[in-house]
Amino acid sequence: MNVLINPTKLSGSVIIPASKSQSHRAIICASLAKGKSVINNIGFSDDIHSTIAAMEKIGAKIVRNEHQLIIQGVSRIMVMDDNFIDCNESGSTLRFLIPILSLSKQKIVLTGKPSLFKRPMSIYEQIFKDRHLTYQQNERSIIIDGSITPGLYKIPGNISSQFVSGLMFSLPLLKEDSIIEIDGELESKEYIDMTLDVLNRFGIKITIENGKYIIKGNQKYLPTKMIIEGDYSQMAFHAVAGLLGGDIICKNLSSNSLQPDRRILEFIKKMDGLYEPTSNGYIFHCSNTIGTTIDVSQSPDIAPILAVLGALSKGKTIIDNAARLKYKESNRLSSTYETLKQMNVKVEMTDAALLIEGQNYVDGGVFESFNDHRIVMAIAIAAIRATKPVLIRNADAINKSYPNFFQDYQRLGGNITIMEE
Repeated sequence: MNVLINPTKLSGSVIIPASKSQSHRAIICASLAKGKSVINNIGFSDDIHSTIAAMEKIGAKIVRNEHQLIIQGVSRIMVMDDNFIDCNESGSTLRFLIPILSLSKQKIVLTGKPSLFKRPMSIYEQIFKDRHLTYQQNERSIIIDGSITPGLYKIPGNISSQFVSGLMFSLPLLKEDSIIEIDGELESKEYIDMTLDVLNRFGIKITIENGKYIIKGNQKYLPTKMIIEGDYSQMAFHAVAGLLGGDIICKNLSSNSLQPDRRILEFIKKMDGLYEPTSNGYIFHCSNTIGTTIDVSQSPDIAPILAVLGALSKGKTIIDNAARLKYKESNRLSSTYETLKQMNVKVEMTDAALLIEGQNYVDGGVFESFNDHRIVMAIAIAAIRATKPVLIRNADAINKSYPNFFQDYQRLGGNITIMEE
């Protein structure tokens, strides 16, 4: 799918889709809870479909309604039918499930798109090796065989928090206690906090003592009802659209969210962006924003849209501590840089940063998506201030996280033409 955008300001209100991060966690916990759980305000992106299908393979019965899942969880983890689990392109699905699936004590083959297996996975490889378990990886799959065991797990703090979350889902089900010890400062700590929060809602208790996560064994997941909150990483795109164009009201957001990407509000304020809270979200006003230095180490997913905002702000913006962007759906550090360069923005790229000189407008033209949903959406928002129409190739990459993005874009006044290939 290609999308042609004629530059125009956006304004109006939008219901922000459900948090993908919280949805993954809730679906997994509900599937491990014997009994019926109900998850409301669910969004059905490609990544969420991957996690749902994987949990169905271990025996969870899942009924899909329009914005709801009814999940009958399992009392025992056992992979049904065949031993293949397709994770598509979902890093969360892959990393969360490896320790859980190991508890089946079956030989499991995890498959997906080649880009998925370019992401760092050495932590699990080492864990399995240390415990004399099978872990084999190639460019198309990972094969595991054998169950993780209780004990001490030392995890480097500078890797994806998804490895820690994966262990937190599985270790409470073992008979004996375990400890997760973080070596160095933990990046994306708030994603761990999100995991702990959802686990707690489903009856799993993990405590923190002297910086270590203490996990009692022999715990059981308990079924519950849960409402998924709106996704701050998706809100970020509409927030920037409001700053660049007209007033945009973003609804369906929790003001006390644990999501790391809620930092978008802090960054916008730092750049003199104007917004105010509403009863269930925020309204963003057209603003004369200024450049600044933004540390994205704890919230890398919003780096592309912050780079767009920097490109259309006065002065210099530095997107800093961005090395982890290299290991996303695309090398997002490079793809953001290449996109801005093509928009005729003055930008430099270092090993872990983007240095951006702001301007009033960007050039239009034909842009590649890099098969990255966040690059597609960032380009679409930049088009608000483009000097000529913008064509995005392979824009259906948005299906990974936000399938209705262009419908919402149109409702806000966007002038777009969708062209099926």
